[in-house]
Amino acid sequence: MSLEKFKTIKAFFIFEKETGNTLFTRSYEAQDTTTPDAHLVVAFLTAMFTFAKSSSLSELRVVDMTDLRFSFIERDDLVFAILASSLVSPLDLQFKLTTIASLFLAEYGTQVEEMQLVDTEVFEAFKSHVDEVFLGETREMLTSSKNAALFYLKKLVQQKNIGARGAMIVSFTGDILLEYKMDQTRMAGAIRLLNVSTYMRNLRYLVVSSEATNLVAYKISEGLILYVDGDPTSGLEKLVVKVSETVRQVKEIIPH
Repeated sequence: MSLEKFKTIKAFFIFEKETGNTLFTRSYEAQDTTTPDAHLVVAFLTAMFTFAKSSSLSELRVVDMTDLRFSFIERDDLVFAILASSLVSPLDLQFKLTTIASLFLAEYGTQVEEMQLVDTEVFEAFKSHVDEVFLGETREMLTSSKNAALFYLKKLVQQKNIGARGAMIVSFTGDILLEYKMDQTRMAGAIRLLNVSTYMRNLRYLVVSSEATNLVAYKISEGLILYVDGDPTSGLEKLVVKVSETVRQVKEIIPH
């Protein structure tokens, strides 16, 4: 795997918020480039947490420097942090972090809770998951999950009497991860709708009804939305119910 594909991502870290103990590191710098020191990064971020707390900046998630951008999230007393180029979208970095945190806690959450002494070798196998997310090809949906989710999208669209003409799953960064029979024009409309739904914190679903479509946008997880293009001549209530059922099925097969 070529590290050129990761040139915008410099390094990734997982550490304990209270102790600063580093559980996992992954560097994507070239071999002739100095790898970021995990201890210095952890110390810097810990200082930022202290500053944010004392300044009531509870929503602090991104720190920008001239050429670098730190982005981080907290989950279960762990901090997941990315050091990246300042050119990378903060929203995209947060999405990646959410993805990795879900995968890590699902696989190692119990071990971390029971661990007396930090043994970083326990997490070596997790590197492949981190690499897959940073490649940007599957994001929060790994290949096996995408195949299963596509089955449910097809099943939804192929149902009779509900009016579903097409469906797709889109990330909050605007990437179309899966698509089945979506009309190109209405697909563009759905992406524009994403700009609205992204900023609705308590979004569950949105419905846009017009002469051309009944467009349903239903939140799957913190980072994913299911869009369904519905026939406006069909009943909207039945469509929303079926979309809700599909979301429930998809949630069972992806990290969320």
